[in-house]
Order: sequence, then C-alpha cells, then structure tokens
Amino acid sequence: MPLRRTSSMRILVRDGRKKHGTIAVVALAALSSLVFLSRYYWGGRDNSSKCMVSFGRYNGSRYYKKGETMKTRCLVESKWMQLSQHAVSIGGGKVIPVINDWLFIDYHDRINVLVEAWDGAGDDQSNEKRFVAFRQTKYAYSGESLAIIGGIIEPNEEPEEAARREVVEEMQCECETLVSLGKYRTDVNRGMGWVHSFIASDCKEIMNERGAPNDLEEENQVGAADVEGQERIYLTVSELRDAARNGEFVEVQWSNTVGLALLRIDT
Repeated sequence: MPLRRTSSMRILVRDGRKKHGTIAVVALAALSSLVFLSRYYWGGRDNSSKCMVSFGRYNGSRYYKKGETMKTRCLVESKWMQLSQHAVSIGGGKVIPVINDWLFIDYHDRINVLVEAWDGAGDDQSNEKRFVAFRQTKYAYSGESLAIIGGIIEPNEEPEEAARREVVEEMQCECETLVSLGKYRTDVNRGMGWVHSFIASDCKEIMNERGAPNDLEEENQVGAADVEGQERIYLTVSELRDAARNGEFVEVQWSNTVGLALLRIDT
C-alpha cells in the first residue's frame, strides 16, 4: 500500500528544505569570507604584522629563503609559533612551478642539554660517571619517555645562555663546562625551528639565601616550566647507552642529543 503524505508530513519536508537551505547559505557565506580574507592577505601585502588568526604575538624568527620564497602570509600565530603559507619557487620556477600552498611553521629555537651528575647527586657515593635524565609524560605521547633538559631560547638570548639558564631552572645546578654538539633543523621542509645540543659537566648544586634551590623569574618568558609529571633519575654510561639503543628517549631531539653525547663520553 503506497504511503500517502499527510499535511504534517508536507510541513516537515518543507521545514527540512528551509533548514538545509539556510545551512547552505551560511556555509557559502563563510567560505566566501575565507576566500576574501585569503585574497586580502595574499595580495602581495606585507603581512609580517598581520595574521588571519592570532592567539598572541609570535616574536620569534621568521624563515625566508632568498630566491625561493616568493611571498608568505601568516595563517595562525601564538607566542609559541606561527603557521604560514609560503609561495615557493624551487630552481627558479623552471624545473618545478611555483608551489603556492607550502605550509611552514616558524617556532622558537630550542636547546637540549645532557648533564653529567655531580658528586653525591641522588645520594650516590660511587665514583662511576652518571648522567641526569627524567621520566616524563607528555601530551602528544600516550606512554612514558626518558627525557633530558630542554627549553626555548628566549628572544635576544644566545643558545649557550639559554642552556645554562635551563640547567639552573630545572636542576638548580651550575655547570662549568658546556660543550656544543651542534645545531639541527627539526624539519628541513616545514621548519619548526632549530635545536642546539649540548653536554654539560663539572656541575655543582646551587642554593639561594634561604637555603632553597634558585628560582629564576619567569615573567615575560616564552617558555614555561613543564606541567607534566616527571621524575629525576641518574643513569650510568652503560644504562644511558642501553636506553638510547632501546628507544626510551622518544622525542627525536632528545635521542639526537643523547646519541651525539655518547660519541664523546669516555667510560
């Protein structure tokens, strides 16, 4: 028996069409606005101080490669990073046409430091060389990872200055010897800043006038102390080598710094 439409059914169908029509109009208007904004920002303007979406001013360096970066526009920024759209010409545009949708992330440069433990650290009385690591949990990793000291290089701060500051902030110690292990790009196509790797030794614990570890002023700093849980541990050279070999330093910048340091460490 065929279904007969009642007057109430016809009203529902009509209302449904009106609702979908309204949604379509709103979606089209939003798309049109985005296209307009896209053209406004992409029309050869100097957009270094303008971003389509801003959660705070990004004051770090911005990448530009002479002869290949044709123009850029900022899509999203925060005090941590900036996501931009680049128009890129590789080989002068002769081999590969200009790529207009090359997404690039400008991010503050960072430091990583593997610190050699000082005498008596962790109540250890042995003479075996040991290094400081942390067991950490991180938002983008579901498990637990070993980590070393890391942090952002603040504007107008040199990498070595940042490394020494982070060691004080995170471990309340000063290290007389700080050796650079090099400077490495996080992603050679998409940016994400540079990581400066160091190994520190000849360290000693420092205390403030009240007998407590020093706390540096964090106001106006881009980087902030870790909010994830962490536990400090001390590893011998063989334990450090095993941890690196077994992939226990999950983040690539940590494993890179530890691997480079192990090449220099005398057992």
